[in-house]
Parts: sequence; C-alpha cells; structure tokens
Amino acid sequence: MTRNITLILFAAVLLYLPGNTFAQAPNIANASAFTVFTGSGALTNVGATTIQGNIGTNTGSVSGNPAATYSGQLQTGDQATIDAQSDLTAIFSTFSASGGACQTLNTPFGNGAVLTAGTYCLGSAGVLSGDLTLDGNNNPNSIFVFNIGGELTATNANIILTNSASWSNVYFIVNGAFNLNQTIVSGAPVFRGNVITSGTINPSSGALIQGRLLSTAGAISLLNNQVFLIDTPLPVTLTSFTVSKSETQTALLNWTTTTETNSDHFEIEHSVNGKTWKQLGLVNAKGESSNLVSYQYTDTKPVNSTNLYRLKMIDKDATFAYSRIQSLKFEFAVKTVLYPNPVMDYLTLSVDDMSQVQRIQINNIIGNSVFDKTKTTAADMSANLDVKSLPSGLYFVRITRDNGNIALSKIVKQ
Repeated sequence: MTRNITLILFAAVLLYLPGNTFAQAPNIANASAFTVFTGSGALTNVGATTIQGNIGTNTGSVSGNPAATYSGQLQTGDQATIDAQSDLTAIFSTFSASGGACQTLNTPFGNGAVLTAGTYCLGSAGVLSGDLTLDGNNNPNSIFVFNIGGELTATNANIILTNSASWSNVYFIVNGAFNLNQTIVSGAPVFRGNVITSGTINPSSGALIQGRLLSTAGAISLLNNQVFLIDTPLPVTLTSFTVSKSETQTALLNWTTTTETNSDHFEIEHSVNGKTWKQLGLVNAKGESSNLVSYQYTDTKPVNSTNLYRLKMIDKDATFAYSRIQSLKFEFAVKTVLYPNPVMDYLTLSVDDMSQVQRIQINNIIGNSVFDKTKTTAADMSANLDVKSLPSGLYFVRITRDNGNIALSKIVKQ
C-alpha cells in the first residue's frame, strides 16, 4: 500500500515538473484539414507562392497576382470551413497566456535557446529571433505550446526539431498578428509549427514555413512563400553570389554551387525597392553535381540608381529557394533632351532608355497640369508628345524615371 502511494505521489510530481511532456494540445481536428486558412479575413498572394495541402476561408475573399499554387483544394463557405473556424475560435476561449500551468517566457526569446516539451506563456506581445531548438526527449508525442498574449514578430526565426520532436506537435497561439520576417539566404531559416492567430498573418517575401498558418479572422498576405508539410530538399547548395560592375557599365552576376540535386534552372530577379521584383533572365542549372560549378549572367541595362539582385533556384519538381540579395549602384550621366524648342505640334523626348520613364507631366506658368501620362504595364511611354492644342506660352516639363529620378525642363509653345 505504501509503495502504491509513493508511486502516485511520484507521478504527480512529474506532472508538474517544468518542461514536462504533458502539455495540452489545442483541438484543431477540423482546422488541420487546411494548410492556410482564415475564418473571415482575406486570403491574398503576390508572387510565386507554393502551398502543400488545402487553402480556404469561411467568409473572406481569395485573390492573388498570380494566385498561389497549392496541391490540395480551395474551399470557401462550406461545412469544412465552418468547422475549421469553430475550432480556432474555441482555442482562444480555452488557452490563456496569463493563467494556467505554464512556464513564463521573456521577450525576445529564441536566440539559441533549447526548450523541452511543455506549455510556455508570454502575457504580452513578443519577439522570437534566431534559432529555437525544441527537444522532444525521444518522445514522438511530445507537445510544445507557446501562448502569446499579443502580436508575435518572428525575425530570422529558425525552429530546430531534435530527438523526435515534430512540427505537427508545435503550436504558436498568438492573440494578435503574426509577422514573419526572414532574410532569405542559402540554407534559409525555416519557421516550423502550427501558427494559430486571432489577427493577421504576414510572412515576408520568400519566407519558408513548415506547418500551418491559421487565423480566426485576420487577413493572410502571402508573398513568394513556401508553406509545406513534408520536408523537401532544396535544389542547390549556393556557396557564393556576387555582383560587380563591368568596364561597359553593365552588372556582372557570378555564383557558384557545390551540390546540385535535381536542380533545373536559376531565374535572375531585379528590383529597385526590394518589394517589387521582375525576372531578367534564366540560366539552366547543371542538374546533378557534387563538384564546384560556376555560373554567370550579365544585366545589360541596370538602372541609374541602386540595383537589387537575387537568384531564384528552382528544381525539376518546382521546389525553389532564394539567394541573399546583392546590391549595386550606378551613377550614369542622364540624358534628357526635349526638341524642337520652341515647339508647335509635336514635342520629342530623347533619353538614354525610354523604358525607364515612368511619368511625363507638363504644367503651365501658373502650375496647372496640362499633360500627365503614366506608364502602364502594357507598354512603355511614347517619346512623341502631341502639344498642338496647348496655347502659346512657357511650360515646365517634369520627367520621372522608375528609380525616382526627376528631370525638369522648360519649353516654349509657339
């Protein structure tokens, strides 16, 4: 009898030891049918996002440019989405970041910390940064719950799973927005776990997520992301990526790889602001290699300002990863000539590269706009301006380029 009582007391002590494996997992039985889901917010995407599994919203909208590629189904306003929203709503009435049996977190957390299974609480908004190792102690059923009482911002957060820990048993319950800011380099950080929020979900461009993104009501804004459930090896190991100026004022991009597995090609992307990217060209990859392989690409038309470059490394199964971003600044002598001046019917604009002209404006002497043309995505600006209808007098012409540079000129209309 005494031995039985001792065993019972020992078990009770284990139950309340810090870092125990008896954390209560939130019930997402219905919501787990989705990889990306929001109850009533908008689900939007920009760029080449790929998602393993189903996506959906109960009462929100779904849009994209282009639309995300997903391997499952898109579901809206059906019984499955109603049940998923019910799961998520119930979680925030069950789990509290300020009460119950949990271990208190400080902010920021991560930064190389190693945590065992259990429930962790932060009663306010928090920051997760750097490596966070979750140790399953050789128990594949070990559960990790992070209760955050406000917005959570994860910056270069790399969730490392060891000793049988699984992302499917990791839960970030965030009473607010979830912001994921990742710097995309070779061997990029990966955020792992089930993110359950009451607010918006905002991953940065190229961020990698192994797990689910679930919100009760907030908008989910995807941007060139990969959201996956099963580990997929990256196509290449990138060892270097540099950008330099040539003698002919072009930009030379050089990169090397040491390992390639099923790799298909590299897409070279360019930006002037770090937000909007366009593809400049494509270079075929070696495909299969364990040796050092060198590649090169030349941008023959860099802009007259800071140029940002990155590589999109794509394999034959459409898996991709981004390189780190490299910058290169050019300072050309910009040519902007308007003729004839004075002008009667047509004014001609002569610049180094007409495709870089974003907007042309003409104002009269008292500042009123008499001509205003902005470049569309369909075509470049015309270099010939019809000014026949303008009254005679002095006018001011303002030329705005894509990089924000502005040239001002005076003309006389006869």
